[in-house]
Amino acid sequence: MTFTPGIGPNGIAPPNSSGIHVIIVGLGVAGLTAAIECYRKGHRVTLFERSPVVKGVEGDGITIGANGSRVTSKWGDGAVHERMLPLQFLIEKIKVIEYTGYDLGEFELRGYNRGDGHTLNRGTLVTVMYEHARELGIDICLNSPVTDYWETDYEGGVVVHGKRIAADCVLCAEGAHSKGREKITGEQLVSWETGWSAFRGCLNTDAVAADPATRWALDNAEEYDQTVGWVSNDIHFALWRGRKGRELFWYCTHANEYAAEEGWDGSIDVVENVLDTIKDWPVRPQLEPLIRKGKGGWYVDQKLVIREPMQTWLSPRRRMLVIGDASHAALPSSGQGASQAIEDGAVLAIALELSGKQDVPLTLSVGMAIRHKRASVIQRGAPLVLKSMMKTTCKDLREDLSGVTPPHPSWIFDHDCQEYTYREFAKAANAILTGQPYEPSNAPADGMYRLEYNSQMGG
Repeated sequence: MTFTPGIGPNGIAPPNSSGIHVIIVGLGVAGLTAAIECYRKGHRVTLFERSPVVKGVEGDGITIGANGSRVTSKWGDGAVHERMLPLQFLIEKIKVIEYTGYDLGEFELRGYNRGDGHTLNRGTLVTVMYEHARELGIDICLNSPVTDYWETDYEGGVVVHGKRIAADCVLCAEGAHSKGREKITGEQLVSWETGWSAFRGCLNTDAVAADPATRWALDNAEEYDQTVGWVSNDIHFALWRGRKGRELFWYCTHANEYAAEEGWDGSIDVVENVLDTIKDWPVRPQLEPLIRKGKGGWYVDQKLVIREPMQTWLSPRRRMLVIGDASHAALPSSGQGASQAIEDGAVLAIALELSGKQDVPLTLSVGMAIRHKRASVIQRGAPLVLKSMMKTTCKDLREDLSGVTPPHPSWIFDHDCQEYTYREFAKAANAILTGQPYEPSNAPADGMYRLEYNSQMGG
């Protein structure tokens, strides 16, 4: 079967020119990327979000790798990236210190640094994306919780405020705790604990600056952003400083022994628990006053949970698809949560463009065929990264910092998901139409994740 060649990775179609109407549920990175990319390819978009407001600066940091940034760099002819620049944490290297205070050295943060990717506040990223979507005129409905999903052979839809709303397809981007996921796919998640949790805390920078015991964290803040990690054999504590000292947060990975939950708990007890975790560290007196400088009581102890990749992201009639963390939530150690959500949105927008309105079920099937293996390998690889980092001993680190250096595989960071989709769409579609297997080349052929450090980014 022959398909249109499309307008290419950099092409922008006239608004609403494809005749395809897409409903998107969830105003996070996945939902907003899908909305913006669908708009760029000429599809009409309606986005529903249950929250009444977009909260702006909130939470800790989030990274977009080079593979995700390759998509977002096109938005507004680069204007969106220009808007992000003053909001980024410009981290080039990470300094590592042993829990005794011994300086172990530093390593380069590949794939996320200046010119390749982005690190910024979670709420800030969503706000920048939201503002761009509104500038494009995308129909975004806040305070609009989706209470049900439905489909026929000819359309997919949702129920909002008791009203059935129809479109050609529905993309569910509700996040890791999606209620729509099982309704759409009929599949229940399989998950298990890693044995580790992560304390997190956002800091009040004014309070940090005012206290002589914590002011050191802002030394040279006007000159450069910085990440410093303190490590023992089974505990890692990192302090991230960005935007010339205007944002500070800490992140501590530890054995799960404080009844942490998978979600975000926000309890003040986290402070005492993290201090108990590092009670034997000689550097505790230096870190304790800083840990206590919480911003509005924002503390979290999040259980790190592995989710087995789903068998399908599709609904039975293939008019609905689950994307982003709702379909392939990975541990933070993957460093790819946002980037894989961005790839989802970009790939599906192109797939809808190339197949057209006449066969939306085929389109969503192709989108999943292109994305599923790649996202699943990354999802399964994240525990390997976590284990490698947490099992590296201080003795090892005194000889070599590679044990705590995030991997940057070329097949992940150097990948161009848009170019790939234009090139592979017809092959994947014809395989599905003829009942043949489609083997994507955007992931290792054997489906195995390896600790590789071979991307060309940041070199």
